[in-house]
Amino acid sequence: MFNLDVYRQVKAWKKPIHISRTLAAKHYLKLLPNLEIIAITGSVGKTLTQNAIASVLSQKFKTVVGEENLDPTFRIPKTILSAKPWDQKMILEFGVEQVGDMDHYLSIVTPKIAVVTIIAPTHTKYFGGLEGVASEKAKLVKSLPKSGYAVLNADDPEVVKVAPMTHARVWWFGQKAKDGIKISHFAQNLKGSRFRMHYNSQKASVSWKIIGRHQLLSAYAAATVGIICGLTLKQIARGLFQVKPPQHRLNPIKKGEICILDDTYNSSPKAAEEALNTLIDLGKKKKKIAVFGEMKDLGKISKEEHRLLGQKVARSSVNYLMTVGSVAEEINKSTKRNGFKGKTSATKSTNEVIKELKKIPLANTIILVKGSRHAHLERIISGLLGKSTRINCYHCGTLE
Repeated sequence: MFNLDVYRQVKAWKKPIHISRTLAAKHYLKLLPNLEIIAITGSVGKTLTQNAIASVLSQKFKTVVGEENLDPTFRIPKTILSAKPWDQKMILEFGVEQVGDMDHYLSIVTPKIAVVTIIAPTHTKYFGGLEGVASEKAKLVKSLPKSGYAVLNADDPEVVKVAPMTHARVWWFGQKAKDGIKISHFAQNLKGSRFRMHYNSQKASVSWKIIGRHQLLSAYAAATVGIICGLTLKQIARGLFQVKPPQHRLNPIKKGEICILDDTYNSSPKAAEEALNTLIDLGKKKKKIAVFGEMKDLGKISKEEHRLLGQKVARSSVNYLMTVGSVAEEINKSTKRNGFKGKTSATKSTNEVIKELKKIPLANTIILVKGSRHAHLERIISGLLGKSTRINCYHCGTLE
């Protein structure tokens, strides 16, 4: 039975429309017995992993995948209804924010392959803690049939704990995966990354348009799914080359002598730490500015996680830290308490950040902008590029 709580943010008059569409999708799937479903869950990296798997599998199969910025509650039915009788693989992102979300997705579709990226503190305001996050995500792996495959991250201790919960065959990926895909010789610049991939006797060089060493997680996962589905390493490498970076997720934008890392789609403690590491790696010979907004929905651990992020900034080579909003100000305070040698600024709005940045000489500068989506830090990017910062948000209304 559907969990109607997933429509909690939908206007009352629209709910019957979405429920009807979801019901139609559930029944339509019965007409597509040859369509194999690959589902992805995790605290970070889901969308890039979805895109990477879709690109890899499309080298051999008719593949369908959903829009990257649409909530899974609406994206899953929409993607299912877009499938054609000749499609062979469908990739779905199972993002969860509250208890019961996974049950709802599984009431619509049962996947054959499930991928778990990382289990980390996200939406702990609703899950109560990491244990609650893990419990909800584990439901996906538990639902797999014996003939299915659980594709799990061997580098994440919380994901490792999920393995005994499934009857399906487990395939490990990551650096600690003994018999899995191996990745070496990683190098990156502002145009993307290069690395080598090894599996048994096969080898392939990979070039992809993604920055961030941590985002190799998606390459590992996609390649592993590719191997399960019978692709060669060269086919997988070609698929990874064609992956398009998801919007507002660590996208480098050049403007004159400055580079902006647009990571404004969302934020969590793990994602913020990895974005900071990427800023430092790519900015070795540049002035580095970090702009952080709130990491939303962390509940009782919010203050502590923002404080810990401040500690990490304080120990880094960042030259200038800016925070946006009262919650993110804890990052600023923490950097000062921990002896940060750079400059800091606590602002109340995105417009204040834009004004502050325009006062700074930005030649040879790299700027990371990261925060949860409702902070709308993408407006900072627009301001720096000389574009309008006006947006219309379903939740926030019109922002100038």
